[in-house]
Amino acid sequence: MSTENMENNMAENTEESSENILEAHGIRADMTLGEIMQTKPEVIPILMEAGMHCISCPAAMMETLEEASIVHGIPVDELMKFIKESLEREGNE
Repeated sequence: MSTENMENNMAENTEESSENILEAHGIRADMTLGEIMQTKPEVIPILMEAGMHCISCPAAMMETLEEASIVHGIPVDELMKFIKESLEREGNE
C-alpha cells in the first residue's frame, strides 16, 4: 500500500470513528521503535507500509512511535489504528 493510499485509508477510518488508540496488541505509542522491533517484529513491515522507512536508522531506535509519527506527519492515533487493523487482518493478534 502506498503512503498516499494509507493516508486515505486512515482519513476514512478517522471519519468513521473518533476513537483514540494509543495501545494495540502490546504496542504503545510511548514505546521506542527499538522496543517495538524487539518485541513485535511483525510490525516492521506495517510501519514501512505507513511510510516509516526510518526504522533502519540507528537514531530511530531511541525514538518513540509517537515521536516518529509526528516527524512523518501522521497523527499517532491514526497510526495506532492502522497498526491494530493490520495486525488483526494478518492474524497477528
